[in-house]
Amino acid sequence: MLPRACRLVLACSGLLALGVAPADAREGSRLPVAAEGRTGVVATESPAASRVARDVLAQGGNAIDAAAAAVFAISVARPQSCGIGGGGFLVYRSASGATRTLDFREAAPAAYTPQTLDPPGLHKTFTGHLPVGVPGTVAGMDAALQRYGTRSLAATIAPAERLARRGFRIPTSLVGAMRQNAARLRLFPAAAAQFLKDGQPYAPGETLVQPELAASLRRLMRGGPAALYGGAIGRRIVADMRAARPTNDPGLLTLADLEAYSARWLAPVTGTYRGRDVVTMGPPTSGGVAIVEMLNLLERFDLRKAGQSSADAIHLVAEAQRIAWADRNAYLADPAFVPQPTAFLTSKAYADARAGEIQLERTTAHAPGRLPAAAGARASGEETNPNGSTTQVSVVDARGAAVSLTCTNEQEFGSAVVAPGTGILLNNELTDFSAAGTANEPRAGKRPRSSMSPTILVEDGRPILLTGGAGGSRIIMGALETIINRVDFGLTLAQAVDAERFDSQGTSTLEIEDARVDPAALASLQARGWTLSRLGEYGVRPRIQLAGIEPRTGRTAGVSDARSDRAALVPRAVARR
Repeated sequence: MLPRACRLVLACSGLLALGVAPADAREGSRLPVAAEGRTGVVATESPAASRVARDVLAQGGNAIDAAAAAVFAISVARPQSCGIGGGGFLVYRSASGATRTLDFREAAPAAYTPQTLDPPGLHKTFTGHLPVGVPGTVAGMDAALQRYGTRSLAATIAPAERLARRGFRIPTSLVGAMRQNAARLRLFPAAAAQFLKDGQPYAPGETLVQPELAASLRRLMRGGPAALYGGAIGRRIVADMRAARPTNDPGLLTLADLEAYSARWLAPVTGTYRGRDVVTMGPPTSGGVAIVEMLNLLERFDLRKAGQSSADAIHLVAEAQRIAWADRNAYLADPAFVPQPTAFLTSKAYADARAGEIQLERTTAHAPGRLPAAAGARASGEETNPNGSTTQVSVVDARGAAVSLTCTNEQEFGSAVVAPGTGILLNNELTDFSAAGTANEPRAGKRPRSSMSPTILVEDGRPILLTGGAGGSRIIMGALETIINRVDFGLTLAQAVDAERFDSQGTSTLEIEDARVDPAALASLQARGWTLSRLGEYGVRPRIQLAGIEPRTGRTAGVSDARSDRAALVPRAVARR
């Protein structure tokens, strides 16, 4: 038997399933351990950020408080993925069941046009000042705290400020990102000074101290969002955009762009899947619409009977993706600029009309669906930056409120630009636009289409699964597959996040973690027309963070993907307020 402490806090591999027998799936060599308790849970891929969020929960803070504190801490401790120079999306469900979503996605400056990134230049390597969008993280966290939090912005930022000022031990993941991006970081003296040591990456376990970032965090604590959106921090960023030293690639971001920015509260995209409610994020991210559309299609098929890791199950899910991807590329974009067919694409009637296109014996290319007359098809808006990094925060508090939040700098280390005197790493989000003439074409003030997929699955009034992840356009399938693994195959949280991933990106090439899939199933997929891109036991992306309330026990549980740093924690005690 496990020690008592482990039994109280951890569910080493035995979280209760959702009322169906677990499938005979092969567990991987990195099967993670889930944290479990009754006082809330946080799952991130930053151990330092998870400790900050856990302490907030232990001090009586709610899910919004903890999630916002985690985001600011990630800005310090996992800067390659998310920061106050970036943006993201948040899905919230209160303990009483009220839901809302928050768009704090970065926006294009007023001078931006569909032709801005056409000429040759440093931006073609997804680097430099020109791809920088108006950052949304600070506005987003402030908006979330103002509406649903219990702590001030200053108190929420304080742990991150201490982390930046005192330093933290550098994990191997950050060292790897430093190595991969060292050449980009060296282009900008402020970035090189902050993230490299004598021009070289740090070693694992060394301490990273970021005094200029700590100073910016203190300015935000004193002055609030105005310190960035028009204040001293904003002025320094804009000055660097103009000077663009030493790369001579001026950016378009102005003080007026910063002052005009606001986070947007939106109604969630909702659906149902085999009796569970799905609450997710709508455009300008494509993730929520694609997930609900695919779940509607798959509801017409018996995946459980097909079996976990079977050729039939993999084929059906990948075919649903090919349909959803055709719609995603054609239609989904910033709703402030392009009318969105969200209700149409996520309806059960639409799934009924298209499910018959799926052939079990062969993969098929699919065209976008025919929309009502009010919306016409566009040219397909393909991905232009395949290197998305991003990170996920999943939090459930002791009262049962839930936050699924994804934030990003776009790719690892974003633009690689740190504005001198700020310590703030800036995004390269404007590389997420597609070509001119597509729904996702660049426009002034527009927010580029995303694949971030923060989602909450609800059963019997409880949030049983919070999912979302990192990995660019691969995020969507990572989140979808964890839902299927839980609902259809009855896997535990740990098994659901560990199970093999696959993703077609809407084509006939199927990326698949093939090591645990039966060779006969792989051969069957090839016979159906799939070209397999084999990733071995584990790929690099997507990286998923799960949390939820166990239906049978009422205990909160969380698990971090072993494809990244693992940091699912529960507080030992919760202060009463």
